[in-house]
Amino acid sequence: MAITLLTIADIQDYEPDILNLGIPDFDEELAKAQRDVFRDLRIRWWPTQQIGLYDIKYLSTGQLEPDEDMYTASQLTRAACYQCLGFHIYPKLAKFDAEQDIYERKMDFYRKEYEREMDLVLRDGVEYDLDSSGSVSDAEKEPTHFLRLKR
Repeated sequence: MAITLLTIADIQDYEPDILNLGIPDFDEELAKAQRDVFRDLRIRWWPTQQIGLYDIKYLSTGQLEPDEDMYTASQLTRAACYQCLGFHIYPKLAKFDAEQDIYERKMDFYRKEYEREMDLVLRDGVEYDLDSSGSVSDAEKEPTHFLRLKR
């Protein structure tokens, strides 16, 4: 059972006219965005959650990969939408001329919003069912980042 972080209806909550922009099918963009969010969590959150240390960047301890089905999808939907719009949909529509068109401006906006949202998710605590109980306890969603100085 694979969880789904976002659908085209979720994208339409942010951009209601997205289906009228000339891209016939968004399945590939949605799948790429979901993979990118999971990859970002593997890099930014999983090592700190596994070891219990703060501000650790890279580990070589051979820890297992996180199970994507154990995340709470609703917590990551907004970030996945921003990822999809900023990194996959609007770059296809942008002209990349000397002057930014509306799609480049929206692309930049959603990229910044993605970084902001991921930062908020990490600071709030990623909801991950670590013990596979079917529900996320308070202890399983404690933040591992505490605004400590990162060098």
